[in-house]
Amino acid sequence: MPFDSLLSEKKNHLTTAQQRAMKYITENYEDAVFLTASSLSRRIGVSEATIVRLAQALGFHGYRGMQRMLREDFQDRLSTDARLEQTVKHAKTDEDILVKVVQEDIRNLTQTLESIPIKTFRRAVAEMATARRIFVIGLKGSHSTALVLARYLSFLREGIYLLKPGYGDIWDSFHEVDAKDLVVGISFPRYPQITVDALAYANDQGAKVGAITDSLFSPLADHAHWVLPVRHQLDSFIESYTAAVSLINALLTALSVQNPPETLKALKKRESLWKEKGIYWTTPAGKGEV
Repeated sequence: MPFDSLLSEKKNHLTTAQQRAMKYITENYEDAVFLTASSLSRRIGVSEATIVRLAQALGFHGYRGMQRMLREDFQDRLSTDARLEQTVKHAKTDEDILVKVVQEDIRNLTQTLESIPIKTFRRAVAEMATARRIFVIGLKGSHSTALVLARYLSFLREGIYLLKPGYGDIWDSFHEVDAKDLVVGISFPRYPQITVDALAYANDQGAKVGAITDSLFSPLADHAHWVLPVRHQLDSFIESYTAAVSLINALLTALSVQNPPETLKALKKRESLWKEKGIYWTTPAGKGEV
């Protein structure tokens, strides 16, 4: 099992000190995998016993077992990164850049697939199917991803709301959220404060809260009942949302097959309206005939 998946399953059972140690390890992989338990504990500012108990809480007999898995995980990442670095070194043309970016997105997709526990994915689908209302929030660069999720959710069911700042602010349509509702937050570093605040508020009101974000240590994860971690790394001035959109496509597809007759009924009704209103371009009469 990939280390990210293992962490996803065990995170809620870790103490505050153990979570702090785990956060350091995941953010400083290249250093942490080669440190002894005592060196790592000094670096983090926790006791050596905390490091050992962290390993045991994750299912290892001791720190060496956890370190061995971390090193194997690191070697897998390194081998992929090494190939990408060769591309970067020789990226002198537009074609080189095209290859490099696509390869990075392939890595993001692969690592996202490996890091998402299927139980968490199933829970997300189930709550999207049963919630009275679904509120989706994603701001800045994540807004386009939130828009995709909210738009296609509205194809499948009613009660979908895309939250965004503007006239009246998001709180006007959000202040009565309760335990029958689901709030899904989407954000990657750097995290907009209002997205974090919205999930915190929803959690305080007893609503179900889900997060699509970069890791289990994202500030969104602090207020979420389930987290779907997504890789977004890209050697550019922008973040990659390829894996996030792929995950959303999977969520929407899984939701659509929960109740096929209802899905088909909803889509046929929408298609009929589109045809009646001439929403999409069609071939003019007489053209295209042989």
